[in-house]
Amino acid sequence: MAALLETRGVLPGRILLEETGTDTLSSARAVARLLRPRSPAVPVFAASSGYHLPRCVVLLRLFGVAAHAAGPPWVAAGSMWTSRCYWWLREAAALPYDAALALFLRLRKRG
Repeated sequence: MAALLETRGVLPGRILLEETGTDTLSSARAVARLLRPRSPAVPVFAASSGYHLPRCVVLLRLFGVAAHAAGPPWVAAGSMWTSRCYWWLREAAALPYDAALALFLRLRKRG
């Protein structure tokens, strides 16, 4: 994803990588922890595939990061529609599940 951002003009020194997350939810939490002491005054962009970006952005925002979606990478015209449908359907189920879990974790932390 860093390479994608670089091809879109982001300087390597402005890209902050989080490489400890094992899934989307743990990655979003780790990014929030990583950014908290930095309090970025510049936009934060999530970079992922097109079907996955909405979940990434929602989770980051739920954890207090004012994130935006970086444009997804180009998808080859020959990509199988069944594969794309599978991933979109997977995200349709995963987004509300992870969002509910993220809200639970935030509320538990406050209480």
